[in-house]
Order: sequence, then structure tokens, then C-alpha cells
Amino acid sequence: MTLQEKIYHTNAMADAIMRGEDSYRIDRLDENGAFTTFVNLPSPQPTGTGMQQRTYAVTKAMDIVSGIG
Repeated sequence: MTLQEKIYHTNAMADAIMRGEDSYRIDRLDENGAFTTFVNLPSPQPTGTGMQQRTYAVTKAMDIVSGIG
């Protein structure tokens, strides 16, 4: 996954976490062909300021994306 793809998916996944979605889908293409990865998302942070909630969502998304590769 390129850096641009990681940034895109981190932001999109953080948005999904903040909306309270349960899962996120990543479609990828490599030398073996196309494949899809589904990841379960954590619940959004229920308390705190908007900035704290966004930071939580981005941090969780970064952890997930870095684990995918």
C-alpha cells in the first residue's frame, strides 16, 4: 500500500469510526490480482471534545492501517 493510499484509508476509516460504522472495506490490487479486506472498527469515543474524538478515531485508524500493510 502506498503512502497516499495509507493516508486516504486512515482518513476515510477515521470518518467511519466517528459515524459509528461497524466495518470498513479496502479494495486493493497487487501482483496477484485484486482482493478486498474487511476490518472491524472500534466504537467511537463517546465523550470529550470534537478534537479529542477525532484524534481517537485517527489514532485507531492508523493502528489498523499500519497492521494491514
